[in-house]
Amino acid sequence: MPKTTLSDLPDLTGKRVLIRVDFNVPYDKKTGAVKNDRRIRAALPTVNALLKAGASVIAMSHLGRPEKATPDERAHLTMDKVAARFGELLGKPVTKAAGEVVGPAVTAAVAAMKPGDVVLLENLRFDPREQQNDAGFAAAIAALGDAYVNDAFGTCHNDRDASMVAVPAALKAAGKPRAVGLLVAKELEIIEGLMGSPKTPVLAVMGGAKVSDKLAFINVLLSKVDHLLIGGKMAYTFLKAQGVEVGSTRVSAEELTAVAPLLQHVGTKVTLPVDYLAAKSDDLTATKVFEGAIDAGYEGVDIGPKTLALFAERIAKAGTVLWNGPVGWFEQPAFSHGTRGVAAAMAASTAVTVVGGGETAEAVEQFGHDAAMTHVSTGGGAFLAYVEGKPFQSLAMIDDQ
Repeated sequence: MPKTTLSDLPDLTGKRVLIRVDFNVPYDKKTGAVKNDRRIRAALPTVNALLKAGASVIAMSHLGRPEKATPDERAHLTMDKVAARFGELLGKPVTKAAGEVVGPAVTAAVAAMKPGDVVLLENLRFDPREQQNDAGFAAAIAALGDAYVNDAFGTCHNDRDASMVAVPAALKAAGKPRAVGLLVAKELEIIEGLMGSPKTPVLAVMGGAKVSDKLAFINVLLSKVDHLLIGGKMAYTFLKAQGVEVGSTRVSAEELTAVAPLLQHVGTKVTLPVDYLAAKSDDLTATKVFEGAIDAGYEGVDIGPKTLALFAERIAKAGTVLWNGPVGWFEQPAFSHGTRGVAAAMAASTAVTVVGGGETAEAVEQFGHDAAMTHVSTGGGAFLAYVEGKPFQSLAMIDDQ
């Protein structure tokens, strides 16, 4: 059933709105500086819409994994620098709630808010109750606001997070409205359209490291798409399972087991690379393009030029292209040609182009093609899980229209 959106909310004039955003941004481990603000920028339309409606905004997010961090590492996981960048992008001051996530100081700061003010709570995961879906913690947060908005698609699959589940549940108990933000609404619309009534033919490009991590996703794709192109490290798992030597490329027994049921589709619905760039394990500057077996001492790092040409040709003929997972080690410039080429081919196509979040989204933005895509998802794991059809408790907590 469709969920309540911003336009369905009652008059927000003078109201305080709690908004769960996904500001879990890449940051400098030595200074805490924000390295990529894409996720912050993605939340701006919803925040601006709430402010325009006369509300004040209480934003909340997690950052990193403070529960696993050393004291020095934890010091760089405060939301101070995120709040500063948020304010710069928003064009107005953002107050970072000092110290604790909830408590008297936070309650006082929120009570002093006027319409148009923005407060960002401290890193939610500084309080262990966040990942325990703790009702008391959730009630303390819920008491701060008059309405709740979920605009954090990238964390929608985290059903144990209080800010995603228990907080909206507490607002429901108090009779306060709950809605999805513009970003989440767009994500759901795009993915549901992609899976329901896509423009044909439908092509998927899959990359990344592990078949086992994406097995359910791949099986769903095979039931929905006309063809699937495989790149990235997972391509070498397919090759080795077919008896092709892959040199020093590491392929575990677990991955070979995971790929076994998919081999029946190779050559019909699944296309593997026809050539691949490999580098010497002890000297990454020594590279060679292989067709067939990879020599001992070399490991695959990218798709080869013939494969890129083949992939680009398929993309040009598609009506819809879904891409999840880089097809090579794109962080290394020498091994980025395949991923860069797939991004360029999608940008130049007339197809509906959807990029499935995570590293793929980072690569598309890095190569300057993000604006040319129909949609670049903000959720990696959430994107995969939603396409797989997994139910999200976080969305179940939102009011139905």
